[in-house]
Amino acid sequence: MSVIAAFGVPAPATAQADAIADEYAGGTVSDLLGADGAVSALRPEARNGTVEEARRYAARNHDNVADTNADELKNVDALQAQLATAAVEPPPEWLLNECLSRPGADGIGGHVLFRGYWCQKNKVHGEYIYNGKKEGEFTVEYRAQAVANPFTRQVHYWFHGDDYDTSGSFSGWSTLSLKVECVDLTVGCSADRKYVTMDVGDWDDGEWVNWNLSSDEAAATQQPEKVLRNLFVLRGSALDDFNRPVELDSLTRPGFRCDSADYFAGAPKACVFTDVIPRLNYEYGQGYNEVVDHIKLAHLNPGATHPPRPGKLIPGHWGGIPNSAGLNRVPYGLDTWTKNRNAKDAACRTLPPKQPGQECDEYPFATTVQGAGRGDGNFSVKYVNGSQNGLAGNALQTYLRWDRILYDEDPVADGTLDEYWVKAG
Repeated sequence: MSVIAAFGVPAPATAQADAIADEYAGGTVSDLLGADGAVSALRPEARNGTVEEARRYAARNHDNVADTNADELKNVDALQAQLATAAVEPPPEWLLNECLSRPGADGIGGHVLFRGYWCQKNKVHGEYIYNGKKEGEFTVEYRAQAVANPFTRQVHYWFHGDDYDTSGSFSGWSTLSLKVECVDLTVGCSADRKYVTMDVGDWDDGEWVNWNLSSDEAAATQQPEKVLRNLFVLRGSALDDFNRPVELDSLTRPGFRCDSADYFAGAPKACVFTDVIPRLNYEYGQGYNEVVDHIKLAHLNPGATHPPRPGKLIPGHWGGIPNSAGLNRVPYGLDTWTKNRNAKDAACRTLPPKQPGQECDEYPFATTVQGAGRGDGNFSVKYVNGSQNGLAGNALQTYLRWDRILYDEDPVADGTLDEYWVKAG
């Protein structure tokens, strides 16, 4: 009689469990036999898929902030078109290498480079354990990448085995089956294929293997964007040379969100990865330095901004902690925007007279819940060059499209739907 794991064996000591977790953190593994003879089963953390949870997850995962830079904003159409090809071919190598170079890419959760791209480098490792003895094991090192499609409600996952090692009852001719599937948050989420099965030694043959995850808008109760939030996982099953099974699971459960927000021109449906802090990076040298100066002052020294207010705290600056106050988007030209614009104009009239060519800039933006019309005084106005103000406004609109920032009119009453931050300088 054989068993997959030695049940009844005492739980490993903390140090032993920590060592196992460090070695295989984020990988897809079986129950593991420690040096002290104890079996450890790594348990994935429970996740609820909310915006708040994703923010906490990103904050503790190497403070994972995705700064959208000027080059990305100038090439949004080309970048989105390139991402969309991941439905039929692997993303470009440079993108994978850039992502894998970041902290955390080899650990639990992998790394979200930006809202449209995720990667991980890790191991698939299995052990066959019988009566407290390890009889065989194998390891397949791999790279994985996934693209959140900017034009459909799909996520495209690509897996590449790079090397393998076997011992005992496992050999290169043992069987390894892998699949990607939605887990825990599964409503409306499905994969286009089940297990892909190969010999252990064939998983490093140089080919990419892919799965496509789809989000069914018909399963969404939220309106009108029809948002669904899901988690995905890489799972496996192996047979050693005696046809004895080993089940494999991963701690890694990346989150993604798909929507059908028709207010994105040319992209009425799309997905994004959620385990990252989305942030617009207003850089110097892009033609709007005066706006950068204004936002930087608002973030770092709000007491020096106009209009004066004791204890002023202006949101939108990511402080590295989950409760850093962000910004929520509202539609241009409607009620909240109108209130913001009217309050901004009133505050601007109390500034010294403007010079020729200047415009009154506001922060937070008029297209946010947190704008001047909120009435709490936590905003700033300043005269800046009008041309620079226009360029900065264009960059904001492009950013909202690139990071797929949804309208979020009442985040307090309805629960946060989307949130973003701004970096200045």
